[in-house]
Amino acid sequence: MFHIKTLIKKSSLHGIGLFADENVFKGQNVYTENQKLDLFLSNKEFSKLSTNEKTTIQHYGYFDMKRNKWHLNFDDIRFCNHDINGNITLQNGILKAKKNIKKGEELTQNYGEFEKLRDKLKRCK
Repeated sequence: MFHIKTLIKKSSLHGIGLFADENVFKGQNVYTENQKLDLFLSNKEFSKLSTNEKTTIQHYGYFDMKRNKWHLNFDDIRFCNHDINGNITLQNGILKAKKNIKKGEELTQNYGEFEKLRDKLKRCK
């Protein structure tokens, strides 16, 4: 669930990106996952999916190391692109602004906060 207004548009980082549609202040809550709407799959469940379904989850989702499950968010957070110096960060299960973010600025996160980057890069060549 987003705590701020966002929009999806063309990104200079990776095709499509997630952008702030309002000014966001350092420390402000940006996003909290919704466990009732998000998809969580065990490796066994994931292995039974079609190739296209696996590819979609591998691209837009991730393998949640803490839960030992594949995780695909139900909403537009999946368009948040990776940046080693992202402007949002995961703190106690909530994505928060690391700095002031201006309306129109792309929201980015260091994917290394929740998965092994080498695994993500291997999956999404």
